[in-house]
Amino acid sequence: MSTFGQYLTESTKQYDYRIKVAGEISDDFGPRMEQCLAKYEVSKLSAGKKTPIQEHPLDFPMLKNHEVHIFELTTSYPASPREIKEYLADYMRISPAMIMVKHPGAPEEEYQAQMNSQSEYKNKLLDIEMGSASDKKAEDMFGDKANMSLLKELLKGREDRYQVEKGTDNKTQETQSKEDAPSDSPLTKRK
Repeated sequence: MSTFGQYLTESTKQYDYRIKVAGEISDDFGPRMEQCLAKYEVSKLSAGKKTPIQEHPLDFPMLKNHEVHIFELTTSYPASPREIKEYLADYMRISPAMIMVKHPGAPEEEYQAQMNSQSEYKNKLLDIEMGSASDKKAEDMFGDKANMSLLKELLKGREDRYQVEKGTDNKTQETQSKEDAPSDSPLTKRK
């Protein structure tokens, strides 16, 4: 039978968080953040990954054209994501709107990963239907001949799209007769 001390050391639990910081950060941001979160007994803090500048970053819809730095944090002491967010914003002296703290298994994180994997954009370089460059001649793809074939293709359906039918669609309604005839004012007549 194990003692209470052994049982207690075996039952340590780890708490994972994903911290996202929008905008530019200083070079010493990682060590300062680790020092800030020391009270939560940090067991692991990643160096941080930087995303390219995006027009609308995923977790920051109110920001435009910012990069996002993502840190993976593991602590031995439990805390809510909101608590960590507010504490980090206060200690690091940045706006709370520029920090997002979530659990890695959160439903919105799984949804974002699923949406990124099911992107509607596909790599055309690997597409078999495109064929290789040796299958097609350069004259068919570029130059005056290719431009003329494109223009002919565009002009094929032009007559159908822009045809105007003649008919009674353009008649204007007659104006009401009451508007044409002036009416006497009740104030000008004397009885």
